Amino acid sequence: MTENCPELQQLLAGYFNQDWADEYKTADEVIQGFISESSYERTEKAQQELESLLRSNKSEQELQDFLFFTMGCSYYYPHEWSSARLWLEHVSSKLELFSRMKNIKPNNNE
Repeated sequence: MTENCPELQQLLAGYFNQDWADEYKTADEVIQGFISESSYERTEKAQQELESLLRSNKSEQELQDFLFFTMGCSYYYPHEWSSARLWLEHVSSKLELFSRMKNIKPNNNE
């Protein structure tokens, strides 16, 4: 499934790499870092890939295997979240919120 989720893999493996805690204080800062360094299109695509993953109805074990082994995510969500699905829904909402804020254009009142 990684070939179908290149932007999500960039977030989960590239930003949540083994050194993420050296660069960021919180997991939410990692997400915000991804958004601030990515185009609106990349952020939107990552969010779409994540929504597709959430619709797949994978079990907790399947989601955990996907995150840690298939994607290579080094953020161990069980320290803060009771399930992968809850954490991924949180990530999705952050991506949506931050990308909306990033895409806001000022009104031209000329």
